[in-house]
Amino acid sequence: MKTKHLKIGIAFVTASLTSVLFNNFSFPGLHHELPAIESVNEASRIAHAKELLGRDYKGSDAQALEGQKALNEAIYHKVQNQLPAKFKYQARAIARTVIAESAKYELDPVFVLAVIKTESKFNPLVVGRHGEIGLMQIKPDTAEWIAKKFDLPWNGKKTLQSPGANIKIGLAYMNYLRSKFDNKAMKYVSAYNMGPTNVRRLLAKNVKPAEYNSRVMKNYGELYAKMNASEIGHHRIAAF
Repeated sequence: MKTKHLKIGIAFVTASLTSVLFNNFSFPGLHHELPAIESVNEASRIAHAKELLGRDYKGSDAQALEGQKALNEAIYHKVQNQLPAKFKYQARAIARTVIAESAKYELDPVFVLAVIKTESKFNPLVVGRHGEIGLMQIKPDTAEWIAKKFDLPWNGKKTLQSPGANIKIGLAYMNYLRSKFDNKAMKYVSAYNMGPTNVRRLLAKNVKPAEYNSRVMKNYGELYAKMNASEIGHHRIAAF
């Protein structure tokens, strides 16, 4: 009986010491510091918001957030909340890609979120009726052309199932269209959906290709409105 009690006592002491050691010392490989989310390029964001909204920028929710340092966290929370459960662990990486690629092409990252919401509702694996794949719903043939033209990695259509690669190719394409339509938002946003040739055909008939652009801009406005509504003390934005 004494031996049994002794064994129990030794086990208890061992477990206590292990707990103390585990909680008070760092072990390589057990703790990973998450990468920081880069700040939004405020100059690019504002310039592109003005391009998108025109005279409506003044007094808009996009203007109301000028100088908001926590916008990067708001973008992260939006991505995290909207992704399907199996992809939530990628939310930080996706948010960082959105912010970095937006800065690269001088786009408003909130606009990028609006395009993703319109195209895929943040489902990285959704396939459209015309074969469009992923977050930004890109056709494989268009994606391959863009990847080769702008020297982006391409390993077949499965590349588009990677959220990061999908966003990089999608924004390279958006930037290409933007240059072809002289930074006229309604034209290049519409061309992203229906192709530049179809946009030019409509314009030649004096028809504005406004339907898709209107949906994107509606989501754009709603995203900014939610960010403003969720702003709390000390200039921080809460999850929404």
